[in-house]
Amino acid sequence: MVEGPIAVVAPSRVAEGVSARLRVASGNGAVGGAICVFLGERVESGARGATLDALAARLASGAPLVVVDHNQPRAWWRRALAIVLLALRGFGTSRARHPVAREVQERGFTVERLRLASGERTQLVLARRR
Repeated sequence: MVEGPIAVVAPSRVAEGVSARLRVASGNGAVGGAICVFLGERVESGARGATLDALAARLASGAPLVVVDHNQPRAWWRRALAIVLLALRGFGTSRARHPVAREVQERGFTVERLRLASGERTQLVLARRR
């Protein structure tokens, strides 16, 4: 269970869905947890790192962070579908191979779980602030 409001860094439709179910933080104060969605974004390491650093600064030690990003499926037919869907959004195949769990770990978090969703096209990383 998360104590306090949740920081949400996500597209507006995702943020609205989260705010309908959880208490979302307003402003830049301390939060009990965070959700960060990188789906649909280009890999710009500086911007992604700054986002994760800003969330880390707001989280107490042990507070949870969930990061959602693209993933490359293992099965050939799922991979083919993922390539088409990424291409329709203007992304190359390398977009699905970005190591988000490693990126989160390098930013001061301990990765606890990595789950796949949407036919393995999406990865969900659960981490905690060190």
